[in-house]
Amino acid sequence: MSRGDRMGQTDRAAAAWSRVLVLVAIGAFTNGLASSGHAATNQAWRVYTDQSGSSVEAPGVLTSVRVPSQLVLRSADGMTVVTLQTTTEERPGFPGNDPATDLTPTAADCDGLPPAYRLLNSQVSAYSCVKAGKVEYWAARYNGSGNVTLHVEYPVGQKTYWGGVVSRMSASMKQRGRHELVPYGCDPAKESPCR
Repeated sequence: MSRGDRMGQTDRAAAAWSRVLVLVAIGAFTNGLASSGHAATNQAWRVYTDQSGSSVEAPGVLTSVRVPSQLVLRSADGMTVVTLQTTTEERPGFPGNDPATDLTPTAADCDGLPPAYRLLNSQVSAYSCVKAGKVEYWAARYNGSGNVTLHVEYPVGQKTYWGGVVSRMSASMKQRGRHELVPYGCDPAKESPCR
């Protein structure tokens, strides 16, 4: 075998090993991404409740911040913020009881429209988009006494992790059935207010 043939074989062997190493590296990277998403569903979760008794399941690594009007949770690095808020409104078509207009994505909310994800029906209004390097996720669930709204914002670079977490959080939202003490249109000053 000539020297040129041996060098050609050596070059081909080196190229083959390079391809193998690249494939191994890609596999390890992909497995790492899958593991980080998998960890999101295997970590400790707990139920957090807002001031009205509505609740959401969320990872236990989030810490609660005291805010009087809503539940606020933050990640340790402060880059991820979750809020849960209940709105009591029994009148259809009014803010807090109008899925079509309560959560309408605008150019102020998203870098580009339409949003990457949008769901709208009589019981749920939700959307997700990117704004200034963060994923903005909004979801409101409706019942006869208003809605409960979840807002989560997290860095785009953490989408692999937070995407599954947010889906689970959204599915777990529960609104405590709450009604106004005096129904709309009734005068509490009268001796026999509406029932």
